[in-house]
Amino acid sequence: MKLRKIDPRKIVVPEVRVTSRFDPETLVMLKDSIKAEGLIAPIICCQVEEKFVLVDGLHRLQEAITQQLPIIDVAVTEGTMIDVLTRNLFMDHIRGKHPVSEMVQVIESLTKDYGLDSDAIAKKTGMTREYVENLQLISRLTPMIRAAIDDGSLKVTPALELTRLKSPEAQEEYFLLYRQFRWNTQTLHEYISERLAILETPPPPMSPAPPPAPHTAECVYCHGQFDLSQLSNPTTCIGCFTDMVRSMLLAQTELAKEVAAAAKEAPSPKE
Repeated sequence: MKLRKIDPRKIVVPEVRVTSRFDPETLVMLKDSIKAEGLIAPIICCQVEEKFVLVDGLHRLQEAITQQLPIIDVAVTEGTMIDVLTRNLFMDHIRGKHPVSEMVQVIESLTKDYGLDSDAIAKKTGMTREYVENLQLISRLTPMIRAAIDDGSLKVTPALELTRLKSPEAQEEYFLLYRQFRWNTQTLHEYISERLAILETPPPPMSPAPPPAPHTAECVYCHGQFDLSQLSNPTTCIGCFTDMVRSMLLAQTELAKEVAAAAKEAPSPKE
């Protein structure tokens, strides 16, 4: 790492980074100190190709530009954007005063943009792999829930419970229930487990469909309904067909007469 004098306006600030938060009194002290003594502690940059990219010291850099300092001391090391992000994450993480959402954004960028897995990020930042993987899980939560983590109304442990829900709507539903009814983490865990159990339970097997109704047709002679396999349709001329219909009608009429006569001659039942 080399100490160099650089125009602060030429230093590039990454869009994704972690920035420590100062309380108003400390920020006033910082401004007064720079105004009186200049920039005593150098900011840290990484030289990426021809650019000087900020790693640590955003508040000091901003104040140096505001006070129009022409040159400031900068501790410079060579590296890549991966080095910029991991060193920024490490240095601001150990201070402990920064939004979790910013850490999540840096982890997302290292994972998606630069292809680092949790082991590689942990090695470069000094964090544990479990902590890195927890931040990766939190990155899947909705912006509303991540904002609640930042403002302190939602702790990391219940936030990790919400990551078990894949649907953004379900995440926000259970977050609102957690906050409205003041659940503890165990209660939240149990309710989410119940929901997941319902979603994972296979639906009951469908009952077999009823057998299809048999296809039948009416016999043109006796007018009975028969299965198609019991019917035939031989080639018949109109004359023969007429004769057969007449014969069937005569036969049915004679049969009806015989049944009626038999009924009339039958002896009456004894009283």
